[in-house]
Amino acid sequence: MVRSMMVFLSYIKASKEMIRKNYFKLYGKRICVIALFYLINFELWELIAPIISGEWASFIVYVLLFVIVLLIFRKELKEKLLEFVNTKLKDRRFYLRWLIVLVIDLALTMFVLWLANTYCNAILPANNENVKNQLHAVPLVFGVMQGCVFAPVIEEMVFRYSVIGRPERKSMWFVLTMASIVLFDCIHIVAPLEFFYYLAPAVILTLFYGWNKNIFASILLHSSINVVGYLALLVGAL
Repeated sequence: MVRSMMVFLSYIKASKEMIRKNYFKLYGKRICVIALFYLINFELWELIAPIISGEWASFIVYVLLFVIVLLIFRKELKEKLLEFVNTKLKDRRFYLRWLIVLVIDLALTMFVLWLANTYCNAILPANNENVKNQLHAVPLVFGVMQGCVFAPVIEEMVFRYSVIGRPERKSMWFVLTMASIVLFDCIHIVAPLEFFYYLAPAVILTLFYGWNKNIFASILLHSSINVVGYLALLVGAL
């Protein structure tokens, strides 16, 4: 009896230790990536921008963050990619949902642009001019890769996968979803009113991630939105 009790207590202790290690391994990675995103995106950019120009500094920062995200989350990304390929990409309904949500996002963005041009120009983002300047300062392929490949992967892994994750309680999911929307929105703005320009895509990307339970779903949607945006910038529509 005593021996059985000791074995049981040892099992409980080992289980707690395993849970503790897995918890810190999972959330430690996420906290690390969030901290590195802000540190590199702001502090490193400030250091190198005066030396090589702001446009090249932005490109180098995103290349570095892209590599860091791939290295830290290589196991998780591989698992999610296999799951995405074997489930979502084989489901025709997913393509329909993706297309519908993309159209909704573009329609809302056009509506916000109309409101801004009609009533309040302060809503229009200064970031569009920054992107235009970068597309002229760095080779076009580099600028497009940054906006349509690097940024979606980095920002989805930071603001969706790391900030939200997959919480079990609905109350925690709501809190983390709100945090994700606000943080994602704020990283793109220069002036306070620009928050409303990015609010629709921030909400849509966050809900699409929660709906599909796979980070590659929101990466695909994010990349699609940016592709349309970059095309609009290149043809002078924005």
